[in-house]
Amino acid sequence: MDDHDHDDDADGRRVKQPRQVRRLSKRLDVARQLHDLEQDSALDIVDIERLRVSVTRCLWLFLAIGSAFTTTGVQDFLAGHLTPTDPVWWGCWGVEPCLVGILITILRWEAAMIARDIPINSKAVDWLKRFLLTSTLIMNVVPALWPREGEISAGMLAAHIMVPILVFFLAEVMPIVQARCTQARRAITLPTPKHPAPAPAPVPAPAPISMPAPVMEPPAPAPAPVSSLAEVSSPVSLDGLGIPTGVQTQIRRLITDLDRPVTAADVQQATRLPLPLAARVADRLTPAGMNGHAH
Repeated sequence: MDDHDHDDDADGRRVKQPRQVRRLSKRLDVARQLHDLEQDSALDIVDIERLRVSVTRCLWLFLAIGSAFTTTGVQDFLAGHLTPTDPVWWGCWGVEPCLVGILITILRWEAAMIARDIPINSKAVDWLKRFLLTSTLIMNVVPALWPREGEISAGMLAAHIMVPILVFFLAEVMPIVQARCTQARRAITLPTPKHPAPAPAPVPAPAPISMPAPVMEPPAPAPAPVSSLAEVSSPVSLDGLGIPTGVQTQIRRLITDLDRPVTAADVQQATRLPLPLAARVADRLTPAGMNGHAH
């Protein structure tokens, strides 16, 4: 059971807290942890990634709908008076998906270059995109201007003009969305916990060549304090505090790096835990001989 589930009375005895107090204390601990997580810069990366996925899915949906419409126009233009018994009639359905696929591949490559701030100064790329758009536009407009049956429909003519242009610009916007989200994600810097730099090992001086060095017994190493050895060798129990496993690992690494008892300020600086929770962690880590009671 957690330490904060009990209080000490005037005689030093452990008294169990009421259920409402325990329940509210746990909710407050959760609220403090959520507040600290919301202040973390990594949360911005999660939000940007969610936005990128949501926007990309919507753009893909509308691009697929627009491509399906332009595919019918291209097939009608290429098939002519052919019937489904002719294999060419079926092959005409694959022309527009090939054109759109090439366009999307080129634009995805452009997005990767934009995300890395690499300019694309190539007329061949621009001409290829214009050729793909012009081909789709012409093959959609010609059947609407000269229909094989009936008269010209102004609505169908407008649709066969607008939809290919819309598909082209959708394909242009999708890589830009990917590139800008990547740039925004890489612009976020995450704070790193500060650890004391290890002291450089002393370089022993070379022995004189002319005369042998006297043989001296190495001094006996000074015994390490019992409290420090106990802290490093024995596992530290942080159960019941509601601390994630990754944060517990940072706390144990902090114990190993420091050559002194860990304080609440050390824990808060390394893990960004709230001060009350950091004080409880430091109280757990303090040897029994220093705080007057054992955990």
